[in-house]
Amino acid sequence: MSPRAEVVAFSHGMALLTAVVGTLLGLTVALLATDEVMRFHAILFTIAFVAGGYYLALHPRKAGPQEQKSYMDGPIKVATIAAVFWGIVGFLVGDVIAWQLAFPIFNLDLPWTNFGRLRPVHTSAVIFAFGGNVLLATSLYVVQRTCRARIAGYWTPWFVVWGYQLFVVLAATGYVLGVTQGKEYAEPEWYVDIWLTIVWVAYLLVFLGTLWKRKEPHIYVANWFFLVSTAE
Repeated sequence: MSPRAEVVAFSHGMALLTAVVGTLLGLTVALLATDEVMRFHAILFTIAFVAGGYYLALHPRKAGPQEQKSYMDGPIKVATIAAVFWGIVGFLVGDVIAWQLAFPIFNLDLPWTNFGRLRPVHTSAVIFAFGGNVLLATSLYVVQRTCRARIAGYWTPWFVVWGYQLFVVLAATGYVLGVTQGKEYAEPEWYVDIWLTIVWVAYLLVFLGTLWKRKEPHIYVANWFFLVSTAE
């Protein structure tokens, strides 16, 4: 086996191991959690990792010489589609809560459809779900072209993009079910914040790894701005 093939096999093995660990962690929390919302989120977490592991098992990655000659745009496309989807969701929810202000009857007298729970769904969907996916898509697109290098890693960029979607779902469902920290623009519960931190650190490593392997000697200023946005 060539050194390149060994690296690819190791990467795939680590991705599978991550899926197994995530599945076991989700199942453990789902079985031991006393909070109903936390248990529900653990089930969503488990489903996400089972789906990821199933995909990895069916699609083992093979080393190919062509992969270093082209950019990796798959995760970028997913983040772009996600930005459009979450943008539509966020704008629609914003329209609903605007009607609720004028006509309180549209609160429907249900706890999960009242203004107080839907408002953070609107703000977070527009800022974090829509804006965050735009940031992911543009940064991963720009860093490859300005560095003239394929993005670092293979499964890690996919983990970042899909992991961020999982964060969005966990945060939004938490708002609707009434579980937040009550902080403006920082409402997600503590365990959702931990998950976002893991995803964001993975994104930082992917971005820095791409800069490290760049073929362009100059680091364009746009990439410094993306790094600053990551740190924030």
